[in-house]
Amino acid sequence: MQEVDIPLTVHRVIADGGRRSSISSATFSAAGSDLLDVETAEPAELERTLGLWSGMAIVIGTIIGSGIFSTPSLILTAVGSVGMSMVVWVLGAAVSVCACVAYMELGTMLPRSGGEKEYLQAAFPRPRALLPFVFCLSSLAVGSPSGLAADSAVTGTYFMYAATGRSVEHSEWAQRAIGVAVALFCTFMHGFFVRAAIRLQSVLTVVKVLLLVLIVTVGFGVGIKRGTRGFGDAFAGTSTHPSAYVSALFKVFFAYSGYTALNYSIDELRNPVRNLPRAALGGLLITATLYVLSNAAYFVVLDEAAVRDASTAVAGVFFTEAFGALWGQRVVPLLIGLATLGNVMCGMFSASRVLFEAAREGYLPWGRVLGSISRFQSPLVALVVSCTLTIVYIVTPPAGEAYAFLIDIGGYPLWLFYGLAVVGLLIMRRSHRDLVRPFRAWHVANGVTIATAVFMCVVPFVKPESDDGEIPYWAAPLAAVAFILLSCVLWYVQVVVRRGPERSHYAHK
Repeated sequence: MQEVDIPLTVHRVIADGGRRSSISSATFSAAGSDLLDVETAEPAELERTLGLWSGMAIVIGTIIGSGIFSTPSLILTAVGSVGMSMVVWVLGAAVSVCACVAYMELGTMLPRSGGEKEYLQAAFPRPRALLPFVFCLSSLAVGSPSGLAADSAVTGTYFMYAATGRSVEHSEWAQRAIGVAVALFCTFMHGFFVRAAIRLQSVLTVVKVLLLVLIVTVGFGVGIKRGTRGFGDAFAGTSTHPSAYVSALFKVFFAYSGYTALNYSIDELRNPVRNLPRAALGGLLITATLYVLSNAAYFVVLDEAAVRDASTAVAGVFFTEAFGALWGQRVVPLLIGLATLGNVMCGMFSASRVLFEAAREGYLPWGRVLGSISRFQSPLVALVVSCTLTIVYIVTPPAGEAYAFLIDIGGYPLWLFYGLAVVGLLIMRRSHRDLVRPFRAWHVANGVTIATAVFMCVVPFVKPESDDGEIPYWAAPLAAVAFILLSCVLWYVQVVVRRGPERSHYAHK
């Protein structure tokens, strides 16, 4: 049996005093199995394969997904007017920058993969591991797979659009079947061809950026030639009910989500203290600018009614109006489908890393298997589990309102833990004064993030002006809260009774 020495350098921040411990190397057998022999060898560590530009590509690639191509119609319907729709997109960008800045301080202060799991663990040590455990389960079982399922389903929508030339009236199950195939493909690439997957993500990120640049260019070109169509009486019909704005903001924040992607995989980022702030904030600002301009372009080319009727295929209808049937109904929808596929690839990358870290912390049963690394230098088992959960979310929601429901159910725990992480940041400024902070978030950024989190967690339970949908307005937030409470019970079993963290991978370091 041949032994392979893998050099490793992993720095772990220890909350009490900011001390750092370093693991120099590990030796394991690569013969006879794709996975590490967990009974006889110590698990390996993931390599630092990401630089500034590849890190920024992951951030941009994770942000730009189905949201910008599919949610403008849903947001317009929620807020009631073109002008307010644009205001919501700008507001979403500003809030996202504030949250990103807060996460830059957290990530450079505690530079270890896992995101909120690490921050909540350091800020709220009692009850032991409760908040990081609940975050991990909520993210793994609700937040990440629901978002990936929504993106996968929209990928199916645009591939069906390219195949049939119709933006609506597709077979629901045909779209879902394509979504399942997309999830399987992304898992296969990340599992067996790690470097090729990262290169493919970068290529698809370029495709996405070019598509948005094309939308902006076409919009301004049409606007110069024939004037605007959707900005006639921009604020007519604006909704005044707060629940309408929660619905719209969930979808806007879903479109902007992804700026924290590197916080979950920071162990794979070279020089994270330098590269994390540049990649995260740079990627978000580029994307936010393109998003706002793209929405303006939609309303320049299409009138308000056309955007509403386009449902989740608004970008396809936009290009059909601008370029005609061949390009608008066949070529560009195919490119948009590839772009949203790239978003699923980036999302699957991040989701599997959270599961991987949760398993190594002892938060999950069979932690040494779920936290193992294959000979392909990928967390293969974690990828398979993430993919399986995504497929469950693709096939189980009822038809018709599935996309909006997936966004809402995933957005609730997302903002709950965003708020708790930033509260923890403020706590650690007092309780962990000796931790090195290469970057310090502005007070206003922390305040805006916490206030937004409170708003997004409370107002979803307020009854909207009209609730005539197939899925009740309270279903998504109530389901999310129910799972969070269930996670507390599972925490007691796994952490208190079974003492999972005491028998974890990191407990033996």
